[in-house]
Amino acid sequence: MMLGINAAAHAAGVARSTIQRAIKTGRLSAVSTPTGERGIDLAELLRVFGPLPQTRQERAAASLPTAAPDATGEATLIGVLQEQLQQALERERQATERAQERESRLLALLEIEQQTRRELEMKWLPAPRTEPVRNSRVWILLGALLVALAALVVTWVHPELVG
Repeated sequence: MMLGINAAAHAAGVARSTIQRAIKTGRLSAVSTPTGERGIDLAELLRVFGPLPQTRQERAAASLPTAAPDATGEATLIGVLQEQLQQALERERQATERAQERESRLLALLEIEQQTRRELEMKWLPAPRTEPVRNSRVWILLGALLVALAALVVTWVHPELVG
């Protein structure tokens, strides 16, 4: 049950400014009603200010003798509440089924998209090329080695040329 600021202050037995200060400091939460006014839930009011004081009318009504509770009225109320609970459970089950179906559809679409991307990559991307081996460096090193080997053979065969 939503109460306006004035009604909440009256119900809690505090000043309107106390309610506004509690909202401003964050101790009490309020929502904007469709009419643009601030509304305070009764449960929130009870949480912050504790049990609400009784008005004179409520105290007078509480002192009057009361009749025994109507068992058929309670049974009817329980039946209505059980029916509402069953309806809510059915709505929740249907919502869960719809969510699972949607998840399955989305996963299938994702799998199709991934497969299509892989196929396009294989089709349109060129095959990786291996870098050709640069033989020129090998041949230069081999030539330098042959020159050094020839110089060594010459020094063994003709030691008089060396020095």
